[in-house]
Amino acid sequence: MDLQSVLLGFLMNKSMTGYDLKKAFSISFSFFSGLSYGSIYPALKKMETQGLVSRRMEIQDGAPNRKIYTITDAGKRAFLDSLESPVVPEQPRNPLLMKLFFFEHLSAEKRHTITVHYLDSIEELRKRLDAARPEVEACADRFQYLCFQFGLRFVEDLTRNVFEIIKGLKTED
Repeated sequence: MDLQSVLLGFLMNKSMTGYDLKKAFSISFSFFSGLSYGSIYPALKKMETQGLVSRRMEIQDGAPNRKIYTITDAGKRAFLDSLESPVVPEQPRNPLLMKLFFFEHLSAEKRHTITVHYLDSIEELRKRLDAARPEVEACADRFQYLCFQFGLRFVEDLTRNVFEIIKGLKTED
């Protein structure tokens, strides 16, 4: 799914501010999708222009005004069309594998450093997932929770695969 479809999906349940959408995005899709967190507001503006969402201003005393987005009937149709479209596997891209293919051109020390650094970044992702778990468990419906669990298993599998690479690199010493 593209960012537009994800945002429309969030708006299917209730009207939300851009901040609410960013928060919902940050505890769900940001871990697994590769969608850009920073492109939420430009996407909302474009969807408003296309008539997929409407925006109203909520005036607040002593605080910035809030822009509240609501999905339109056209937005609901676009979201359902996107949701019902066939799902085909995407070609996975992994930055470590792209480099690993050419590791023969690096010293053993550099190969090890790059791989361990990648493993550390995966560990940081796992920590962020663990930190988000209570909120996900409290707020997610069963389908959203299945998605979260899939992401956890994906990170666990990725960790095991990188450990195997590190083990394989050690055999060259």
